[in-house]
Amino acid sequence: MWINLRLNSKALALSLAFLAFTVISAAHSIEDKKMMINKSTPILHVKAVEPGLKFWTERFGFKTTIQVPEGDHIGFAAIDNGTVELMYQTYEGMKDDGPLSKAVELGPSFIFMEVPDIDTIRKALHQTEIVQDIHGTPYGAKEIIAKEPGGHYVIFSQLPPQSSQ
Repeated sequence: MWINLRLNSKALALSLAFLAFTVISAAHSIEDKKMMINKSTPILHVKAVEPGLKFWTERFGFKTTIQVPEGDHIGFAAIDNGTVELMYQTYEGMKDDGPLSKAVELGPSFIFMEVPDIDTIRKALHQTEIVQDIHGTPYGAKEIIAKEPGGHYVIFSQLPPQSSQ
């Protein structure tokens, strides 16, 4: 009986060591995967970059960080507000980009943006196509959906306060 218990203790110890190793390895693997991606930025494809730049810079305080000419107009631009970055590129600039040149013409993008005050956003959207005015959602948010000048949909969402439970 004593020998059996001792072997079971050794088996238990080995099993626990293996389990600990597996958990540590999995945690490192997850951390390594998190480090594989530093940032994500949507690229919005449009006929003309300038209207989109004006929309975001004048209404929401974005700054242009990159601007690339394309003939007599802007072909590519990146804008940033310190938290969010967006990129614009013309369809013309995509025409020689292999399989992506056809994919880009399939439809608009949808951007979800968390905001602190939906009423302030509504005011900033004057003279903008509102697809759906301020409304409640099943998950407790207040949202407004607008179409930016390039035809992409922007869902501005004031999420409900988080309960401290």
